[in-house]
Order: sequence, then C-alpha cells, then structure tokens
Amino acid sequence: MKLRKFSLAAVSVFMLALSLPSQAVIISSADSVYDFSWSYNSSAGMLTGTGSLSVTGFGSTRLNVGITLNNTSSVGSNRLTSFGFGITPDATGVRWSDENDGGMIRASLASIPSLATIEVCAFGGRNCSGGANGGILGGGSDTFTVGLLGTWGSSVEIDPIGFKYQTGNGSFEFTTTPGGSVPEPGPLALFLVGAVGLAAWPRRKSA
Repeated sequence: MKLRKFSLAAVSVFMLALSLPSQAVIISSADSVYDFSWSYNSSAGMLTGTGSLSVTGFGSTRLNVGITLNNTSSVGSNRLTSFGFGITPDATGVRWSDENDGGMIRASLASIPSLATIEVCAFGGRNCSGGANGGILGGGSDTFTVGLLGTWGSSVEIDPIGFKYQTGNGSFEFTTTPGGSVPEPGPLALFLVGAVGLAAWPRRKSA
C-alpha cells in the first residue's frame, strides 16, 4: 500500500513539473520590448550573451521585430553564427532589414540544425546551418530587423529562442526562453520525484 501511494505521488509530481507555466512571449501590440539572456557551458568555454526583441509593428498580417544580440562570450573566436525563434501561429514569409555592418546578414524561414522548434532564423554565414566565417564574435554585437508575414489574429507567441555557435571545439546549438534560462521539465521532474521518494522512505523507529 505504501509503495502504491508513493507511485501515485511520484506521478502527480511529475505531471505538475511538466505543467509548469511557460515563459513564452505573447505579443498583442506594438512598441514592446522583451529582454533575454543565455548561458551555455560548452567544451569551448561559456557561451553567453544578452539580447532584446523590440516590437515596432504589429498587425493581423504583419509583425516587425527589431533584434539586438550581444555575444558576451569571453573567447573572441566563439562566433554566434545563427539566431532564431519559434512562432505561433506560423509565419509565412520573412523580410530582412540591416545595415551592411557584418554580424547577421540574412534571415529565412528555417530551423537551426538539431533545433526543430526554431522556425525563423537569422544567420551570419551561408544559411542557418552555418558555413563561411560570418556571425557575431565574442565581445561583439549586432542589431537588425525582421519583418514577418502571417495570419496573426490578435496575438502571436514567440518561444523558444535558439542559438548556434561555431567554435574551435565544434558547433553548439541550444535554446532558452524570452525570459532567460529555465530548468528543463525533465531534470526538474526527476528532482521533484526524488524529493517525494526521500519523503516516502520508511523511517526506522528509535528504541
């Protein structure tokens, strides 16, 4: 009976962890700014940075987003080569606006390798998969604008945000949320289940 109670409790905690609120950005008007940051521990060193999404136009069929990316990685050769995000409802087209200042040079409706949830991608190389020597070097920054087309209705959701780095130790792809880094449901659920297990562990009565 005790084992059954523990199992039910563990399942309940696991479901609770999976249902934790998302930090997705819900855009329903223009003139809004959403900040984010990232920190990824790689074999090439910490891949870190900050950024912002500045909504300068929002309508039922269009969305203009100004994007600023600051690659704060301490190793200059750790290049941020691709950046993107998921969007709901899906975008049907993307337009690019940027000064000819290097950094990110184009955008397309594409995913970053291994990050299928990324649907809109800006890149500094040949495409979202990388290649060439472009991107934002460690310590550098870039600002650009993407104009998105779609059928938005009254709001659109942006989540997750994704990154691709090219380094001397290979490439790394990872995601965060518009609000910053958060624990993934899996590890958090395992932690909570473990906590329940410890609480349910039979205690020996003292003599």
